[in-house]
Amino acid sequence: MSSPKKEPRKRKNPRDMSADELMKGINKLNSLLQDKLQIERDTEEEEYQLLLKKMVGRQIRITLEGDPLYEQEAVITGPHGDSKNPMYWWFLLSSGEKKYKARTSFKLLPRQDDSSSESA
Repeated sequence: MSSPKKEPRKRKNPRDMSADELMKGINKLNSLLQDKLQIERDTEEEEYQLLLKKMVGRQIRITLEGDPLYEQEAVITGPHGDSKNPMYWWFLLSSGEKKYKARTSFKLLPRQDDSSSESA
């Protein structure tokens, strides 16, 4: 026959378990689930903070043709809304006016400090 294998751990049938054993099993699963969810939340928050760092303070140029703000430059001030993956961003025009547009309506301009390193 086949080589001797470790017998898989047999699970108890929930119908044969006491209330205390069931609660211990439920608590263990709940703890595992909470740990997994915490890891996902931490990762999502880190990605959001990196996105904010990348976007806030960046110069943009409005690229939506037909828009009254077309070709104007502005500075991103933050996301519009509570989404962790924002599609819309607030920006400040040189006139002092604050507006928001979809990410597809503008182009990020190179950072001032990046332009010197790119030309080198």
